[in-house]
Amino acid sequence: MKWFSSLTRSVRVFAAARRRRLSFGRHEARVRSERVDEFPDVLRPATLYVAGEDVHVFAAAMLCPCGCGDTIELNLLPQASPCWSVTFHGDGSASVMPSVWRTKGCQSHFLLSMGRVDWCHPSETSR
Repeated sequence: MKWFSSLTRSVRVFAAARRRRLSFGRHEARVRSERVDEFPDVLRPATLYVAGEDVHVFAAAMLCPCGCGDTIELNLLPQASPCWSVTFHGDGSASVMPSVWRTKGCQSHFLLSMGRVDWCHPSETSR
C-alpha cells in the first residue's frame, strides 16, 4: 500500500502544478485579509487569517492558493524561525514577506502582494 500513497501524492502534486500553469495570466480572486483571535476550524478560500491583537500578531493561515486544499500556517513572531511579516492595506488586502515556499505537498512557491498571488516559477529560482 505504500506505493499507492506515493502514487496518490504524485497525482496531487501534478494536478496542483497543472492548475497553477493553467491559471497563469488569468485573473484570479484576490486574497483578502481577516483579523481573528484564533483560526477558524474551516478556512475560506482566498482569505488570509491573521491571529493576534492590535499590532501584536503572532500567526497567519490560509488555504494554499494552488487549490490542493492544504492549510498554510505562517509564524509572524520575529524571535522564531522561519518568520514572515504581514503588511495590511486600506483595501482589505495584505502582503506577506518573504515568499511562501512549501517544501511538502504541492511545493507551491508564491508571493502574496497586495492580495494578489504572484507565482514563482522554478526557472526563476534555484534550490
